[in-house]
Amino acid sequence: MQEAAAFLLGTHDFSTFRSASAELPKRDPVKSLSRVEVRPVPGFLSDHLRFWEMEFTAPSFLYKQVRRMVGVLVAVGQGRLEPHHVQRLLEIRDLMAYPDNTIAPPDGLFLKDVEYCEAG
Repeated sequence: MQEAAAFLLGTHDFSTFRSASAELPKRDPVKSLSRVEVRPVPGFLSDHLRFWEMEFTAPSFLYKQVRRMVGVLVAVGQGRLEPHHVQRLLEIRDLMAYPDNTIAPPDGLFLKDVEYCEAG
């Protein structure tokens, strides 16, 4: 998952990771991720279940972009996708190329922090 997450870093056209619902007004799909972290949560481990924490840092996100990125990373962790598929999804820039049944549910996802800085 960490290898796959590395493909998300930097500035990319995230059209494949945008919401299928119409965004009004249409937002620029080019976003810059400055940090992507994927790590197991210590203390939450059993024979059949492991919890993971994922952090994404960017000035802005598309609607449902984080849920879609998490879903693809989980699919990689489950072996349903390979890490290089993340790079390919970014290159395709087509929402219709997003893999079925990989969007993460909203449960457990939350906004942790907002930082403001002066433009200039």
